[in-house]
Amino acid sequence: MRRLLPALALLMTVALGCGDGIVIIAFNSGTIVSDPSCGSGAGRFDLLNQGGLTLLVIISSDTVIFNANGQTAHCADLSKGNHVQVRGSQRGDQIDAQSVTLE
Repeated sequence: MRRLLPALALLMTVALGCGDGIVIIAFNSGTIVSDPSCGSGAGRFDLLNQGGLTLLVIISSDTVIFNANGQTAHCADLSKGNHVQVRGSQRGDQIDAQSVTLE
């Protein structure tokens, strides 16, 4: 118990001092509900996830996109109505995608 209290205090201090709050590594699947905006190796699209929430997915130059066959794809290969799986860090209703996989 003596070790638990200081550890909890440290965790709370870090969590409260980190700006926007908690960052969650998210795994979401759903349907792209808006035509993706793509350009210069980056982009964004709205994702309606299985829970009924609309999330903004941000694609950076580091995001890896795969087609349904597991081959590398590009932002331009994504379109409204595609079912996708997205993995990345989530803050509120925004996901910074590490990977996007077309299903």
